[in-house]
Amino acid sequence: MPTSNVNLTSELEQFVKTQVSSGQFNSASEVHCAALAAMSHQKEEREIYLGRLRDEIDLGLNDLETGRCAEFASYQALEMHLDSVLEKLDAMAS
Repeated sequence: MPTSNVNLTSELEQFVKTQVSSGQFNSASEVHCAALAAMSHQKEEREIYLGRLRDEIDLGLNDLETGRCAEFASYQALEMHLDSVLEKLDAMAS
């Protein structure tokens, strides 16, 4: 397995030592690998989230372009509309 030299802050070095001394990991290398795996997983999850967000934005823009939207004269009118939608959803769930 390839090796890399890593410079850590004293706080991170202490964290790695604590993880090893706790018995959760057998070596500093295992801590580093777990941290990198977690970062990789987090990046994948973020990419999935951003893809879904882009899809939802596209849906919303398409709704606007095709006229599937509503305009409200005031914030109060919007609140009233949302309240009625929530009431309908509650009724459907009952």
